[in-house]
Amino acid sequence: MNRPCFDGKPIASIASLARALRIHQRQLTWVIDHADQLYRELPPRIKPDGSFRQLFNPAAQLKEIQRRINRYIFSRVSFPIYLQGGIRDKKNPRHCRVNAMLHSGAKIIVNEDISGFFPSITGQQVRNIWQYFFCFPPGIAAALTRLTTHHGQLPQGAPTSSYLANLALWKHEPATVDALSRKGIRYSRYIDDITLSSACFQNNNGKTDMVAGIRSMCDKNNFLVKRSKHRIESSGQPMRVNNLQINHGVTLPKKERARIRAAVRSCEIHAAQDQASKEYKTIFNSTRGRVNHLRQLHRNEARLLLLRLDTCTPIQHT
Repeated sequence: MNRPCFDGKPIASIASLARALRIHQRQLTWVIDHADQLYRELPPRIKPDGSFRQLFNPAAQLKEIQRRINRYIFSRVSFPIYLQGGIRDKKNPRHCRVNAMLHSGAKIIVNEDISGFFPSITGQQVRNIWQYFFCFPPGIAAALTRLTTHHGQLPQGAPTSSYLANLALWKHEPATVDALSRKGIRYSRYIDDITLSSACFQNNNGKTDMVAGIRSMCDKNNFLVKRSKHRIESSGQPMRVNNLQINHGVTLPKKERARIRAAVRSCEIHAAQDQASKEYKTIFNSTRGRVNHLRQLHRNEARLLLLRLDTCTPIQHT
């Protein structure tokens, strides 16, 4: 399967939508009418490149409906394996390590990043997904668009947004993947990060064709490729996918592993000074999360670091 597919039942009315979501129709209608007001802007996050990521937190009434949309509608969508980010799939788990593994053994890697992906997905694009991908009638498509967008954009942080982001290229992505596959090129997308790889070396014309196919697909959907994130790497140098190195299996880069070891040492020093502070608890929890990430790829190294962290666990206030 190289294209997403919905196998759910048709939804022809608001009453049917309410039944599908297991919610009272009056409550659903109220949330549809007030959806734009049911978001709270969270403090912007600064990304590594210096740009900002704006996150939104839906109010409880809206968030519950969005979770039901995930449970009762998006759960009926089969996503092709080249879509790797933000999808719950028990049969085929999707995460950055699996995404990197799709490209192991490559001789060349091309990485592209869609600029400002979530806010550049418009309400009209979301409505087209509901109406033409799911084949819901216009009224239901409009209602679901109100429930899943914020002031005409896809809000990053809403439960439904990652699924809609995965479907944002549904019209043109399958054909692009097919065209690349015929040339022996593998494709995957982790939300807004697109990776191409080839088991054979590519000359300059081959590299140009790889990049041109992605940029053409993005242009057709009014998305901009962030040229500062464009990266081509060959097997004679470290090759990365989602900040994981894939030259010899999938590993964390040596510099990142060294930073994690340094963070553990910092915890040991901090604990000796003040093991009961809230600041230390935050630092400790962040470090433990990084070590757990390391454990997915470097089990023995992480096991030793976790033992060290066990000796400097924050003291709980009574």
